[in-house]
Amino acid sequence: MGTTVRCRWPAAVAAFVAMLAAAPLGARALFDFDGGPGEAPIPVYEYYDAARDHYFLTASPPEFDALESGRFAGWRRAGNGPAFLAFGEPVKAHDFPAALANAQPVCRYFIPPASHFLSASREECAAVGAAHPEFVFETDAAFYAWLPDRATGRCPQPYATVGGFEYQPVYRLWNGQADTNHRLTTSRTERAAMIAGGWVAEGYGDDGVAMCVPSWHS
Repeated sequence: MGTTVRCRWPAAVAAFVAMLAAAPLGARALFDFDGGPGEAPIPVYEYYDAARDHYFLTASPPEFDALESGRFAGWRRAGNGPAFLAFGEPVKAHDFPAALANAQPVCRYFIPPASHFLSASREECAAVGAAHPEFVFETDAAFYAWLPDRATGRCPQPYATVGGFEYQPVYRLWNGQADTNHRLTTSRTERAAMIAGGWVAEGYGDDGVAMCVPSWHS
């Protein structure tokens, strides 16, 4: 299982970086990094436990290995590739409004017995911790993403068109059950299907956008 992770993870990253490099502005013209090994975007994978109807999202290679090796029974990777790409280090995007240019750390809480909550808002992270002392704070930076406009849920837009680059919204949904679980997805189709199945949209704006992540297309 570990070999599968090592093969798929660099391939997803390499493809994204290659598209950035081929773009008119290039990767370094679009982003400012702090330096070090975190300069490439990283894959964020989704896992699904069919028995519990629970979803789990992680950007951690040790967690990929733990889930795919069977050490946590019942979990399977959802889809053939990453749920989306994010960053493992602080990063700032050029040609965006200053207030929206910096990627925000995504906090993660463990919700006993087997669920998690993620947010790119420092204020929401603090409020959730205060309201739910039973939640276990795990990290203030599971990965880095961008915040949408808090009123509309719209993701940051560049001042000028940057050949195929945009931010895509990540929708957050809650199952509304005592055995609580959250799902984050970039798919509007999946979002609509889950709402039809009784899940509740969370996040900003009418669509419930929790965060925004980079997307690069031709």
